[in-house]
Amino acid sequence: MDHDHPEAVPPEAARAEAALPASDDPAFLAWLRSLSNALDLDAEAELGSPGGRAFFRTGFAENGAVPAALFAPLVDEHRRIHAERVVAALLARARRDTGRPLDVPVRHEWSDVPGGIGRVSVGHETVGGLDPVDIAVSAAEGVQCHLADRELLVWPLCPDHRTGPHAARTPEGAAWVCSVTGHVVAPLPG
Repeated sequence: MDHDHPEAVPPEAARAEAALPASDDPAFLAWLRSLSNALDLDAEAELGSPGGRAFFRTGFAENGAVPAALFAPLVDEHRRIHAERVVAALLARARRDTGRPLDVPVRHEWSDVPGGIGRVSVGHETVGGLDPVDIAVSAAEGVQCHLADRELLVWPLCPDHRTGPHAARTPEGAAWVCSVTGHVVAPLPG
């Protein structure tokens, strides 16, 4: 790290950022509108989150103005991969905490509409959003509900209040938040 310039961006990160389209690029915005209309997806709203913005900017940089029918599988894959990572990390933590091997299914169902966005679910909870923070919150809710419903297990627990926290988006990212006082119990994997 450059101590004279603590906010300096590594050269490779600067090159990667420069290769992405600007968020206000007319071609990029036109593509987002076409995706929103064709996929019943509010792509422009997703630009409000850093992870959603990065997903679309990277998708456009790597694929150009790919038609919605060809972009939909990328959305499915993005959600599935992030959900699987979060679930695996949470189940590893749960096993450490409880000593029990636990399993929570991550399912992907293709869309009934050709070229549409499918559905990713963790347990019975649908994974929404494109920002990894939102995906982590949805996946954590799915894990927590599945363990409560199928295993009769309240996990995790707030160490201060011995109650089950809720998965939430915080200014620092996805986290377990105490249902009693609202303090952050632990970060969620992202």
